[in-house]
Amino acid sequence: MPTLLLSMFSLLFSAAILLVGHGLQLTLVPLYALSLEWEPALIGYIGSSYFVGFVLGCLTVPRLVAKVGHIRVFTVLIALTTASLLMIGLVDHFIFWMAARCLTGWALAGIYMVIESWLNDKTTVEHRGGILSVYIIITLLAICVGQLLVGFDIGFEGLFMLAAALLVLGIVPIGLTTSPVPHPIPAVSFSFSRVFTVSQVAMVGAFFGGLVTGGFWALGPVVANANDLSAGQIGIFMAVTILGGTALQFPVGRLSDRIDRRLVITGLSVLAVCTSVVAIFFGNTSPMFIYITMFALGGLTFPLYSLCLAHANDNTDLSIMEVGSGVLMMNSLGSILGPLIVSFLLAYTSHALFIVSGIALSILACWTIYRIRFHDVARDHFEPFVSIRNTTQEIVEVGLESEEQSSAT
Repeated sequence: MPTLLLSMFSLLFSAAILLVGHGLQLTLVPLYALSLEWEPALIGYIGSSYFVGFVLGCLTVPRLVAKVGHIRVFTVLIALTTASLLMIGLVDHFIFWMAARCLTGWALAGIYMVIESWLNDKTTVEHRGGILSVYIIITLLAICVGQLLVGFDIGFEGLFMLAAALLVLGIVPIGLTTSPVPHPIPAVSFSFSRVFTVSQVAMVGAFFGGLVTGGFWALGPVVANANDLSAGQIGIFMAVTILGGTALQFPVGRLSDRIDRRLVITGLSVLAVCTSVVAIFFGNTSPMFIYITMFALGGLTFPLYSLCLAHANDNTDLSIMEVGSGVLMMNSLGSILGPLIVSFLLAYTSHALFIVSGIALSILACWTIYRIRFHDVARDHFEPFVSIRNTTQEIVEVGLESEEQSSAT
């Protein structure tokens, strides 16, 4: 495996650099909008437009890669991401920002697809699970580092330039690689009704999980600012939430391998509701209390996507790609809606994210309990849990195929 990792160094190094820049711009853009005194509702629309672009990217980029190749598409997408970020720093207009963030979401979906398809192509069957774990750790740590860079006292102009520089530098390692290009990226192909029929809990869970995490990714800095955190503290606020989600993925996944995954989904939802209630009533006591609350909320909500995906695949003979694409699209729809709801409530309360989390996950818990009560599952196609980020359907194939091959051997 060390030799394999060394052969993939340029790919993983590119991913790390550009995701530090991506992590920085995720927090920087809403903070800059706040400095312009824009209303939370406007920032919510801008956040939702990012996820609209992401969905469009998942649907369209595979055809583009098939026509012109991975490296050319990767270079173009980095250029578009950088240009849209810099233009946001130059033009203070709401409609322009929505278009720019939609373009950023479209480009980032494509960037993830290129990296993940290359990862899939270069990884051997016996090491695929380990390589996937390394990739996920690198991506999460890189995004965390990007969040912390917001605390640098170099002004918004300097931060925009730093984020743009990191995005552009992400081209260099992969642009100079001599590795052969991977196979074409498979296009998204699924039926909502067919996937929903085989696993209603997975689709409903993916939607409400996306609603909560989408609200966090798009408006976390705005929520933190509403709770009187400084720029440096906002970066910590974002980072500890991501770290919480990372820390609980493995133990939650192992637990779900031993018992009905729907019980784990219910348990996480109920605990997240309790955490949200605590945050609503005691959340403004101190920054440390807010950090602890967000660490817990991240740990309880981030694993929901992987759990729902694993549960859906346990109970169907549909292809991995079809199920994965359906769950991803449902999660993305929730991510589009989440920022709109959170931004609307932010006009009335600083606890908007916790209110949305509490209500959404209460609904999910009730629905899951209902399904447990009246619908048994056989887990005829059970595979061990694998932690997967909600990036593209390609990483679904990488992760779940690795588990299938491990089980087969």
